[in-house]
Amino acid sequence: MTAAKKILLVQLYSNGDCLYATAVARQIKQDFPGCHLTWAIAGFCKNIIAQNPNVDEVVVTDEVAKNDVVAFRKFKRKVFREKSEGKWDEVFVTHNMDDNQALYDGTIRGMIFRAYPFPITVPVQPVVLLTDIEKQTVKLFAEKNKLAQFSNIILWEYAPQSGQSVLNFDFVMKVALRITQIPGTCIILSSATSFLSTGKIIDASNLAVRENAELIHYCSLFIGCSSGITWLSTSSAAKQLPMLQLLDPQAYFRNAPSVDFQRYGISTNELIELVQYDDEKIYRSVKSILDEGIVAAKIKFNEALPVQFNTTRKVVYNLLCYLQFKAIARHYRITKSIYGRHPLFIKQFILGFLTFPFKFISNKWRKRKL
Repeated sequence: MTAAKKILLVQLYSNGDCLYATAVARQIKQDFPGCHLTWAIAGFCKNIIAQNPNVDEVVVTDEVAKNDVVAFRKFKRKVFREKSEGKWDEVFVTHNMDDNQALYDGTIRGMIFRAYPFPITVPVQPVVLLTDIEKQTVKLFAEKNKLAQFSNIILWEYAPQSGQSVLNFDFVMKVALRITQIPGTCIILSSATSFLSTGKIIDASNLAVRENAELIHYCSLFIGCSSGITWLSTSSAAKQLPMLQLLDPQAYFRNAPSVDFQRYGISTNELIELVQYDDEKIYRSVKSILDEGIVAAKIKFNEALPVQFNTTRKVVYNLLCYLQFKAIARHYRITKSIYGRHPLFIKQFILGFLTFPFKFISNKWRKRKL
């Protein structure tokens, strides 16, 4: 009998990225029937893949701090050395650092999928299986906060780790206070920051990240910023809610749900994105959704993201730091295959090379001072 292949998948963080990578785990199980799949993941994200039926073993590693490329390259060398020593038959690194940044194609999901060397043919929906205890925890949360008395229950993800939006607590509370003046409306704020619930503005910081997938079943509208809870809401454990997304068009790795949804065949009919907004516009958008429905509100409020390729300049810089010229060429080919020779893309690609020496020296000087 042939021994089962021992396969390692490296996707360390963050929650949204790990959710995308659950499709890769599913694909690996299809491509290598009977394999034993181990997932290397950071401790602060390990719970997002708990109970995953495609993962046989989880290895928690905290060797790589967030965005620490040096530590990540060292970790990669270690796992590939383990492969050469026979610990692993295959190692697949989808984590979006180092040369994997070259794979950015306007979506983070696409970036992760391109890091897997074979086609993704399985359903791309993130796989999340909740336990009965998690479901019961959310049920008790709903009862405690009397969610059944509200006709409009809004879940708001406002403190992203993805860099897709910048909202502070005071601003969110100001808007939430106004929105909850609409009869029958409450807002549940999902973040790691706790506060005293007011009855209509409810703190959900005591729920685990995964439990938000169950909480979504109690809600009627989702306000997000393309971070972990946004993508959790598209998982197998949740349901697709009407969405209002508040995005930063200049985000480092821009990951607009509209682009991702269109790329992967997900309906955008109940998705509104705002890229220029204040408290008044957010309030009017939400009120329109509640009064007229999201399809009608979308006609009035949805904003197209401006085309920009600022990420390309940063990718080129990061890759030049380690003289990864093949990766730079690959990024150029990938982007050109999607957007063609767009003038803004060519401009940012060239600027990546021209500004590299100055930025490199500046960053070195800054690190020395620190």
